[in-house]
Amino acid sequence: MEKETDIVIFDKYESEAEANIVKGVLESNGIIAGVMEESVSHTLMMAPVAVMVMRRDLEKAREVLNSPAEE
Repeated sequence: MEKETDIVIFDKYESEAEANIVKGVLESNGIIAGVMEESVSHTLMMAPVAVMVMRRDLEKAREVLNSPAEE
């Protein structure tokens, strides 16, 4: 049974740095986010890095990342 507080993958990124930038943008918009490496050996192999959010925040996270940047 799906719950609003379940942790889900928002998106996957090629580097931990990129994932942490996205995490920071989400958090600055009030969305709790985390970064999870898919492989313990990600530094040796180019394994994707996932940004995780709560199911209830998934749509808001998409809106935040798809909205144009303010000037």
